[in-house]
Amino acid sequence: MGRYIVRYVGEGLRPSADVQRILTVPGLTVLDDTPRMMLIEAGARSLKSLIGSMPGWTCTPERAIPLPDPRPRPRRGPKT
Repeated sequence: MGRYIVRYVGEGLRPSADVQRILTVPGLTVLDDTPRMMLIEAGARSLKSLIGSMPGWTCTPERAIPLPDPRPRPRRGPKT
């Protein structure tokens, strides 16, 4: 199972019939829901085949980007 961002890129509001079809995928868990996107945890094969059959929807895997450490580091070690 992976985490995927499902986005509606069509015109207007997302169709509620399409949302109901997405929610019927076995083993699917909705982690977050906004008016145009959903963060979903599900199996890749079943979700991508469903999204591919619905126009106006895209599905991409979630990516995590590590942030740099904001604390300053000393350039040299302390003198002894």
